[in-house]
Amino acid sequence: MKHRNRAQSSSLFLLELILAILFFSLASAVCVQFFVKSHLLSRDARNLNYAVNECSGIAEIINASNGTADALNLIQQAYENAKTESGNGSSICVYYNDRFAPCSPADSAYKLLTALTEEDGILTAYISMEQADLETPIYQLTVKHHLQRRPSHE
Repeated sequence: MKHRNRAQSSSLFLLELILAILFFSLASAVCVQFFVKSHLLSRDARNLNYAVNECSGIAEIINASNGTADALNLIQQAYENAKTESGNGSSICVYYNDRFAPCSPADSAYKLLTALTEEDGILTAYISMEQADLETPIYQLTVKHHLQRRPSHE
């Protein structure tokens, strides 16, 4: 009879051990999901922060310009690797690597596209930062700059 009691207590211990392992497995799975989610949120926030800073920098350059050609020239001077888009002379693209440092198009992970239009003395810029392999923008900004007329010397 004593022998049966020992078998029951060891099977109860084994059941408790299995339940404890199951509980800790579930708890660790939930914790891993939290860590992954926080990493993704941190990465997205970092990308958005860099995108806002770079778009704002381009917007400041545009606000300092005297027209479309001047804006494109100033952007080209500020960003050596900036490329005017083929087919449209009023748009320019700056490429960035995965650490948001300007780079060549071949090494790019992100691109900042700026399209300029000038109408009735207002220069409008559509600025968009997006991942190079995706077409969904990280951040978009529209800037309107009133161009001052220069007095003519007649």
